[in-house]
Amino acid sequence: MKHLLITLLLFTFFISSNVYAQLSFSGEFRPRAQYRHGWRNLPEKDQDPAVFIGQRTRLNLGYKQSDLVTFKVSLQDVRVWGDQSQLVDEANIGVFEAWADLKVANRLRFKLGRQELNYDDGYLLGTLNWREAGRSHDIGILKFQDSTFSAHLAYAYNQNKSTEANTIYTNNYYKSMQYLWLNKELGKAKISLIFLNRGLQKGDTTVKYSQTIGTNTKIKFGKKLNLTGIYYHQLGKDTLNRKVDAYMASLKLKYDLTRKTKITIGTDILSGTDASDLGGNTNNTFDILYGFRHRHFGNMDYFYLGYTPVSGLRDIMLKFEHKVSDKVKANLDFHGFYGNADIINPSSIDGEIMDSKLGNEIDFTLTYKPSDLIKVRGGYSQMFGTETLEVIKGKGDRDAFANWAWFEISVTPNFLN
Repeated sequence: MKHLLITLLLFTFFISSNVYAQLSFSGEFRPRAQYRHGWRNLPEKDQDPAVFIGQRTRLNLGYKQSDLVTFKVSLQDVRVWGDQSQLVDEANIGVFEAWADLKVANRLRFKLGRQELNYDDGYLLGTLNWREAGRSHDIGILKFQDSTFSAHLAYAYNQNKSTEANTIYTNNYYKSMQYLWLNKELGKAKISLIFLNRGLQKGDTTVKYSQTIGTNTKIKFGKKLNLTGIYYHQLGKDTLNRKVDAYMASLKLKYDLTRKTKITIGTDILSGTDASDLGGNTNNTFDILYGFRHRHFGNMDYFYLGYTPVSGLRDIMLKFEHKVSDKVKANLDFHGFYGNADIINPSSIDGEIMDSKLGNEIDFTLTYKPSDLIKVRGGYSQMFGTETLEVIKGKGDRDAFANWAWFEISVTPNFLN
């Protein structure tokens, strides 16, 4: 019955000539094959690799009435090939996005519902498009926009279900979140400021709030050189009632070597808590909240995907992007990872401080886009881990060959064209 209703609604919209010009109906079909032997964690020497195919399927329905209202619903099915019994009817389709964007006044709009969030370079709030399921938020955002200035004021409040009394929120997400984001263009510079307040609830109805405040600045020098500088600071309380005092800093230079080749050099520095202070009352480990993982900290996802290094991280990077042709692009990235706080060797008697070097990662990606409808991508990555990486991860063998390969096809049809 659910599928029949959806079909009828889509058919009704499609045949209604008075809305046809304002209706969008698109899809996404994205299967991805992966070979994993050291993805996220160092493998054991005798560990067999994992091979599987994951798939994302989306249907997106949108409607726009001049500038008064924009509406979108995105249905999503995420699966691994073979994860469902053939003769069992298992529900898989969910709502990835469902929002309305309403005009309140001139230059002022209100967008509310389930939606993706992506601000600046995505270190705090990013879409996570690499992950099959992606990430969306149930949130309301009041937006102001003119030619050179933007301001977003947002509020979110989560609950397990409708209740008659205050209950414990048990989902692995925030209980509440509010943020103010400001962006201003000043000549060849763009400056963003953000203040974000997040409340987490763990174990009881008490909500612990932490705050993140900072800036993202981009400056263009001529036509070839771009500088990005970022600084965020966190304070407040964590769920263990510890004082939060943490920071993140980033500096990147991007230079166009030729018309087809670009190079990026830079570093991301995220604070951590010294091993000698782990039992204290202060948490110095920076939390990247709901930002990109895969995009910033290496394609093999050793850090900040399900694992936040207590010692923090220093990531020294060198990235090359080369446009082979109008349809082919190649990327080659090098990462040098280091802990940013003291790490104690657990096997030492006198509390020996370990080398901060965690490892080197190489990521290669090749993209072929024969048309606007089809994109083919593939990649290979390898991690050269250290003893320190073994210790902080608590598993794996640094002498084992840690590599990962993947191949993906993306088809994004627009059914109304």
